[in-house]
Amino acid sequence: MTTSLPDLLAAVPTLDDPQQPFAFTVEGDQVIGTWDIVRATTLYPVGLDLEHVDQDYRITVTFDTDQGTYDFTERRTSTTGSVGVDGGSIKAGGEKSFFSGKSTSKEFSFSFGGVTKDEDGISAKPLVYSFETSRIKEPLFGFLEQHGWRRKRGFLSGLFNR
Repeated sequence: MTTSLPDLLAAVPTLDDPQQPFAFTVEGDQVIGTWDIVRATTLYPVGLDLEHVDQDYRITVTFDTDQGTYDFTERRTSTTGSVGVDGGSIKAGGEKSFFSGKSTSKEFSFSFGGVTKDEDGISAKPLVYSFETSRIKEPLFGFLEQHGWRRKRGFLSGLFNR
């Protein structure tokens, strides 16, 4: 039996785990999962290079109460930039990318040699972060299925039995 949408939404705070880097909230009749993957600025003393990286992820779950199904959309943004000195010349660059849809991804990053400022403060330790969509999706989708909600299947997934 499917848990009513109001009761399901009221139970969303039970999904939050302080040991995980993401959180879940309710906005209207949607469940939103957010993950601030990394936000850091690193200064490399050799060459006086300054690099900035900011990556965020958001999953939005919508519901079809008549069918007892849910669907989701993912959005990921990534911004990187750098400024430095190269042979007496100043160099600068940057990139911003967006993704919206459905995806599966896994990422790991490690950089060292600089002084980094992030949400934990300033340190000379390596900047390390990882991201894997399954870490946020598995507890969310498991929660929804425990409450009787089924993932909406598209036309092609029906053809290929996915």
